[in-house]
This record gives sequence, structure tokens and C-alpha cells, in this order.
Amino acid sequence: MKITRYSVIATIVIATVIFGSKIFFPQTNMLASDNFGYYLHLPARFIYDDVALKGDWITTINDKYNNTATFYQLMETPKGGTIDRFFCGMAILWTPAFFAGHWTARMLDYPADGFSAPYQWALMLYGAIFAITGLLYLRKVLLEYFSDGVTAITLIIMFLGTNLFFFTGIGNDVPHVYIFTLFAALIYYTIKWHKAYKWFYMLAIGLVGGLIIAVRPSEMIVMAIPAFWGVTNWEAFKNKLNLAWEYKFQILGAFFLVGLLFLPQLLYYRIYAGEYFINIYDDAGSTLNLLNPRFGYVLFGFRKGWFIYSPLSILAVIGLIFTWKNQRVYFWPVLIYLLVNIYIIASFTSLVSYGWRAFVQSYAILTLPLGSLVFVLAKMKRAGKIVVALLLLPFFVLNIHQAWQVRMGIISGSRMTKKYYFSVIGKNRVTEADRDKLLIERPLTSVDEIDDNIVEFNATVLSLSFDDNFPGSGVEHQPKSAPGMLKMSKDNPFSPGLKEPYSHFSSYYFFYLRGSVWVFGNGEDIPGNLHLVFSTKNKSGGELKYRAYSFANQQKEFKPGQWNLLTADYLTPEVQSKDEIVQSYIWYNGNDEVWIDDFKIDLYTEK
Repeated sequence: MKITRYSVIATIVIATVIFGSKIFFPQTNMLASDNFGYYLHLPARFIYDDVALKGDWITTINDKYNNTATFYQLMETPKGGTIDRFFCGMAILWTPAFFAGHWTARMLDYPADGFSAPYQWALMLYGAIFAITGLLYLRKVLLEYFSDGVTAITLIIMFLGTNLFFFTGIGNDVPHVYIFTLFAALIYYTIKWHKAYKWFYMLAIGLVGGLIIAVRPSEMIVMAIPAFWGVTNWEAFKNKLNLAWEYKFQILGAFFLVGLLFLPQLLYYRIYAGEYFINIYDDAGSTLNLLNPRFGYVLFGFRKGWFIYSPLSILAVIGLIFTWKNQRVYFWPVLIYLLVNIYIIASFTSLVSYGWRAFVQSYAILTLPLGSLVFVLAKMKRAGKIVVALLLLPFFVLNIHQAWQVRMGIISGSRMTKKYYFSVIGKNRVTEADRDKLLIERPLTSVDEIDDNIVEFNATVLSLSFDDNFPGSGVEHQPKSAPGMLKMSKDNPFSPGLKEPYSHFSSYYFFYLRGSVWVFGNGEDIPGNLHLVFSTKNKSGGELKYRAYSFANQQKEFKPGQWNLLTADYLTPEVQSKDEIVQSYIWYNGNDEVWIDDFKIDLYTEK
């Protein structure tokens, strides 16, 4: 048996950091934003008996715990129902923590509502245990190929030298750290199966693979690891096909487990949405565009580039060179996974994160080539090792300090710029002059408000007084500004408006539009059914950002029988090019008649 003193010490140190971070720096609201969506399946089923999400308990809970600003976690189905758009895999993994929190809440007389403090703490501590489990699996994997010392150094670099440190400790670990642990387990059982070809190891691969896909189906690319493990050349590939045929029943058993674990998601869609498959990425502003990957932006962009905010990650990529030379058994599966993963991440049009958190789970796989690099460095003479250590030390300090800056709100998840990045290096406090270098802050709610500190009036880009639309006989009221006004009804639900390419207004990355229109009518449905609409569409016609403002949702009083002014502001969304189409118009979807006049759109651009 190998003596593993150094790797044990490294494991204890890292586990202490992970667990201590959860205890002393807990998240203020564990069940907010995306986590709210992942978690909602559990209280909906086991506390409120409302998987169909028809009750008002979600609103009540949100009012009490402030989980989300816009309920983007929910999605209306084509059949008219409502579903949780987040996959249920995390809920499956969280089930033990949920019941532990539920039991504790009852025992300590906390609200047993699924969201009180015992549930939050149960999930945070469970997350620490899950991360440490991944650490233990990874240590076992490394010891299969490397010495105790190399294993220890590799673990230290990966956990404390990359943004894995932030996400396993003081950051939000969902779902990426959970998938990281599952990846580590998948690699371990893959190694074990290729040594003994036992049913247990193959079923473990199926179980772990099924959980990974249940959490995030896009992560199915990780199955390249067991599929190509041991393939070193064309002859080895043919041998692998023969091996797969020889153990076909084991492989079928693994596929059965994968399907069984994804079955709850399919049944959920079928029962509550009427279909087995639902496209949850229906937001054109945050979707997968495989024809337009942005590799430079993802890897080296100062906004959230992987190698910018986790520079030691590049050591693992460099390690692929030595993997080819010394450990070719896992070179091809790691390379295939890495290339496909980078391509997929680079193809997402939007992902709010620090250091591109989508790479976190891949660290379980990249630890192997990192180990190959450390193995080579370990053969250097003492002077060389000291030089390498001194070169790496500043990056460890930078990584740990940046994690703290994220925690303190100095580093933003999505507003970073090159100027701001270099202005805050090493700082624990920043000035307003520093923050002026950030990208514009986009509101979390559906209401945009022009900030006069950063933009100013540029031009009136639309002015419609409808002078050619005379009221005609039988109309008792006068236009707001003579001589004309526009009548809207079921037969004429849309007004003329604005429709121009983004580049027509500005070459900058954002601008504001301020719309206003005078409205006259007597119908009771006018306040909620007369809308001032803004829209930005991509080349395919997908809505990047759509807003429809009415008197009702603007909480503005509408007085029948007189002219009322409806106004609203609109901040343009992030666009991939300046060819996207920006629109504005008036839409009436009521049953009465309504008159509009003096429809105007003003453009506001950066000072």
C-alpha cells in the first residue's frame, strides 16, 4: 500500500478551508436566483403538494425571503401551465439536505416552509461535504498515476490556485461544484472498470453519468471520458470497440441507469407541460449559438475570461503536452472533452459569472494533465523548483484575494472591464471613480430608469402626431394636438412606430430610449391593455429584450374621459452585433376603442 502522507495533509488542509469557508462566510441567501429554480422542485412536492405551481405560496415565500426579482425561474408552457424551467437533477442531489433541514426546522421550532435558516444551513453544509467528496475522489484518481508528493502539489494548485477555491468555499457552489464531484467520481470508476471490468464499476459509471445529465444535460459530453479512456491510437480504438461489444450487457445496464435518472425530468415535462421535451433556452439573449463561438472573449476577455480570473488554469492545458508523452491513456478523452467544452461555453450568448464558472466542473478532468505537468516539474533540480514556486506564488495570492474581492462586491460577475480590472488589483476598497470604469449596471427587474449621471439626451428619433388621421364624425373629444389622432381597437391593434438597426442609433454597447404617448378612452380595460412596447430582435427574429409597459404595470393612474400620458424608459440589451433591430410601437389588446396622440421616442446616449 502506498504511503500517502503529503496528499493526506493537502486533503485535510483543503477540506478545512472548504468547510471553514461555509461556516465563517456563509451565503446571505442560499436559495436566491438560480438556486431558487433548482430547489423549487423539493418544497413544491414535499411541503406544498403543488408540483403544478398553481398556488400563491411561491409569491408569499418570495415576499418573505426575497429569492428572486422577476420569477425568471418559471416558464409558461404551450399548454398554458407553469413549470420550473430548471432541471430537477439538483433537487435529486439535494434531497438528503432538504429533509435534514426540514427535520431540524421542526425540532427547533423554525418555520417548516422549505426556506428558513435550517434549510439554508443544511444545503450549505451539504455542499461542503459534496465538495470534499470530490476532493477525495480526485486524490484517489491522481494516486493511480502519480506519487504522493505530486498528488499533493496538484491538489493544492487546483483547489487553491484556481477559481475552484471561490466556488467550493465562499461562492455559490450550485450546480458546478456538484458536477465537479460527479466528474471526479466518473473518472475514478472509469479507471477501476478498465482494470477489472466488473459490473459494479460500470453501474457506478451509469449512476454518476445519469446524475450529471439530470443536473445539466449539456454535460453529457463528459461521457467521452469512459468512451475514449485507454484509446492511444487507431489500433487501440478498434480494441476499445471490441471491448465494448464484449461487455455490451454491462454498458446497456449503465445506459439503463442514465435513462432511469433522467426519467423524472421527462415525466415532469409530460405531466405538467404536455410534452416530453421543452426548450428551456427560449430566451434569445441567453441561448446557444453554435455558429458564433467567442473563444477570445471566453478565455481572455477581461469581463469574465477564464484565464484572466483563473490564470493558473492554463497550467493544466500546458500539461496536455506532457500527458501525450507520459500518460497517453487519458490524453485523447481529456483533449476531446476540453475542446468540445470550450466550444459549447464559447457558443453561449450570455453567462453571468465570475471567471466563467462553467469551467469549474472541468477541473476534475483537467487535474490529470495538471498532474502530468507537476510530475515533470518535480524532476527539476532544487533551484529550478524554487524558481517555479516563486513564480507561481503571486498567482496564488492573486487568486485568493480576487475571491475575497468577489465576496466584497469589488469584482463583479458580469460588469468587469480591462480598465476597472487593473484599477482594483490588490484593493480592498474602491472609489466611485473606479466604479465608473465598470460596464453599465443592468436592472434585475423589468423596469428600466434612465440614469442622468451616465447618459444625456441625444435626439428625438420618432415623433408621430397623426396629423393625417382626422377624428371624423361622431367623436366628441379633440386630439391632444390638432388636427389628428389615431384610433386603436381590435381591428387596429398596432400603431406605426420605430424600427431601425441598432447601428442607426449608436455604436456603443448600450443606449436608452424614452417613450411617451398620450392616451384617451373610456374603456375599463385600457389601463392594463394599452401598451408602450420596446423590443430588440436578433437576425433570426428572436427577442433579445421585450418590454410592454401599461398604465397598470407602471402603477400610473388612468383617468377615463381625458388625455393621459404614458411614459417608459428602455435600456437596450447586450447585442452580438449592431445589426439587431430595435422597435417601439403602441399595442392595444382590449375590446374597446382607444385614441392615441403625440407618440414620441427620445434617444439617450453616454455622456
